[in-house]
Amino acid sequence: MASGKKDACYHKVKRRYTKDGGTWPSAYGSGALVKCRRVGAANWGEGGKKGKKRQKKAGGGPVTIRGQGVVMSNRLR
Repeated sequence: MASGKKDACYHKVKRRYTKDGGTWPSAYGSGALVKCRRVGAANWGEGGKKGKKRQKKAGGGPVTIRGQGVVMSNRLR
């Protein structure tokens, strides 16, 4: 990378990691900058925004709390 030039990754990462009075450069910011440059600025930071909704797993029925452990109601003796 040429000295004195700031790419799109630099601006994106700095904007995210200096919110609310953060310091720049920081260890977290430097690591994020390296990751951004690996994947490209257009793809960085989009990992958590998938269009899928999380589905709940089917439960095993009501739960009864007994003592310090949690026991399924169909396993009570």
